[in-house]
Amino acid sequence: MEHNFRRTWDGIAWQRHAHILVQMRHGASNVQRVPDKVNGDAGLEFFTLDGCLYQCFAPEDPGNTPKTSSAMKQKATRDLPKLKEYEDTLAKLLCGLKCSRWILFCPVLDDKAVIAHVRAKGAEVAALGLSFLSADFEALVQSQDDFTAEAAKLRELPIGPNLLIAQPSEEEVTTQESTDLVVTLDGKLSRAYPLVTESKRAKIRRTYVKNHIKGGNTLAALKSEHPMLWERAWQTISAEESRLEMLGAAGEAAPAERLQESLSRIEEGLSKDLPHVAHSTLTAISAGTLSDWLMRCPLDFDGDK
Repeated sequence: MEHNFRRTWDGIAWQRHAHILVQMRHGASNVQRVPDKVNGDAGLEFFTLDGCLYQCFAPEDPGNTPKTSSAMKQKATRDLPKLKEYEDTLAKLLCGLKCSRWILFCPVLDDKAVIAHVRAKGAEVAALGLSFLSADFEALVQSQDDFTAEAAKLRELPIGPNLLIAQPSEEEVTTQESTDLVVTLDGKLSRAYPLVTESKRAKIRRTYVKNHIKGGNTLAALKSEHPMLWERAWQTISAEESRLEMLGAAGEAAPAERLQESLSRIEEGLSKDLPHVAHSTLTAISAGTLSDWLMRCPLDFDGDK
């Protein structure tokens, strides 16, 4: 049974996410990551103390099944022989541990032929009698569908304010203030705050620009460190944007009040869909989303063109 998991990943993000899932399955203290900065990773991303060898792979075009299947087969063909090539290195790393499984861990698995290929290559390696492989050694292919329980637990983990978010620099803010998008923003702010002075409106505009940059950085950090939560946040934002585009922001309330209403709706939606994410993180995303809408025009006021 397939589940609605994110299919497209870049290699580094997938490796980080896979590491978390593997830690949740085997226990964090039972998983050893194999760094690749010095002489590569010897064909392993991480291994577990109960005898599993994991290698991660994120296909570039998961929507193209033949291309993806070919790439996964090639990955196994390249990396399984590394168990022999790096036998001495791996034996030292494993330190007497007997391993019974080599697992190619991918975001998706759509083609049974990949399983047959990986198992055949695994049988070839098993026949070599490597010192750190057990007699029942097998090579497998697994995907997110094999880690549904771990994924469900991951969604419920609290994400505190310690998410590493890049703060907007003055240079970034100044650069973005000169773009056409901010010209659009400034026009809307002049209607939302018609009684404030030019200098006051400039300060308000700068705050929106900072929020736009910080919101984007927050979503980028969430996508990198907690991609499943990022996907949920993105779905919430997209749904609210679609509602806004369909119904518009028209009404008897003043523009400033409509801005507050839109901000509250975003925060409320995110709070419901991401109840375990720190309020400060949700606030940064909400404020950034509102700024983005004002610049791109999903949020419009009467008389805007």
